[in-house]
Amino acid sequence: MIDDDELKKLFDDDDDDQGENSSSSEISAPENSESSVEKKDKKESKPKAEKPVKKEEKPKDKQPEKKTEKKVEKKAENKVGKKSEKPVVKHEEKKAEMPKEFRPEKPKAKSKNTVPFSVKAKRFFEDAKNKIQKAIKERKENASDVPLKEREYLPKFPINFKGTLLILLAVAIIELALGILFLPFFRVRTVVVEGNIVLSEERLLSDAGIKYGSHLFSGIGGNPLDIIRMDYGKTEKRMMAEDPYIKDIRITVKFPSTIKITVKERNKVAYIKMPDGYAAIDDEGTIIELATLDKDDLSHAVICGLDVSGAVLGEKIDIKDDSDYNKALVILGAIISADQSGVQGEYMLFENVREIRIIPGGNTFLTVILPSGSELQVKLKDMDTIIENMSWLRYAVISDAFEGFPDGALDMTGERIIYRKYE
Repeated sequence: MIDDDELKKLFDDDDDDQGENSSSSEISAPENSESSVEKKDKKESKPKAEKPVKKEEKPKDKQPEKKTEKKVEKKAENKVGKKSEKPVVKHEEKKAEMPKEFRPEKPKAKSKNTVPFSVKAKRFFEDAKNKIQKAIKERKENASDVPLKEREYLPKFPINFKGTLLILLAVAIIELALGILFLPFFRVRTVVVEGNIVLSEERLLSDAGIKYGSHLFSGIGGNPLDIIRMDYGKTEKRMMAEDPYIKDIRITVKFPSTIKITVKERNKVAYIKMPDGYAAIDDEGTIIELATLDKDDLSHAVICGLDVSGAVLGEKIDIKDDSDYNKALVILGAIISADQSGVQGEYMLFENVREIRIIPGGNTFLTVILPSGSELQVKLKDMDTIIENMSWLRYAVISDAFEGFPDGALDMTGERIIYRKYE
């Protein structure tokens, strides 16, 4: 009987002999002729990466169909199963890597803003407030030891402090001037006239050169000081020189868009008879009007019998004998005083005196129109009692003492007053 160890050794020796026989048969093959297995191995050992390189050289219009990795693996398995049992080495194609600098960056996902706008605004203002407070604190700390005149508030600013102030002042002046020139606030929309009786509002505005819609300062002179003070002084002087009825005038500017004219007129009291017409005078003897009308067309009494040397508008009349002229003014004053003591709306003696005739060195005659329309010649002599005489005359007319009387004469030179009718 053979032991188990001997049988095992025997079988092991048989396996080794078979291996040696197989190797020797492969080695005994001729060198020039390669076995089919080696050819297949060589074909399979070729790198499969060469095939896509050759396909790239072909024209672009004929593009080879891309084979999927699964199909390639199946073909390799079939070849290996049929021709050789050696493992197939796969050469994976290396993809050409692009440089980092040319790689497109992937868009970052936008983060959703969950913070509300009110919170953001609050944070922004708090940060700004903290920065301002910090800047103020640093400025105080840095400038506490430096004198006020030597401090540099804007060291990098191209213009110094004085230059900046001058520029700001110039800009402010230019803006003020433009506003004054073009804003409707400085255009005339309202005109208020006070104190005028004879002169109309249109006449005053025309003389002043003021129009509705014109500039408030159109009548002011070219002097900058007059413009600052809004003074119409030159216009006022010109108006008084051109219009003798204006005794005094004041033009003022009231904002917005208003001009106020306050005028003081000269009061016409009588006409003085001249060789070529009549000159209207006021209570001071200033000539305010020259007329060539008929005596009946004049609105006030006419003083006759004076020797007039010359008459110029706006100036006092030149008379050789001042005593006669003063006598006429006293009579006019007494007539006005008598009317003022009465009631308004009643008979006014001043409006009904048609003539004051002065006889040099003698008596004075008044021509008065009565309420009935008849004419009354009044003879006067004593100037000391002229006011009482004019008051009595007015009272007599109002009391109808001359009612039904025809044209006549009234002598008031004696102790008794005598009336005589004309024959």
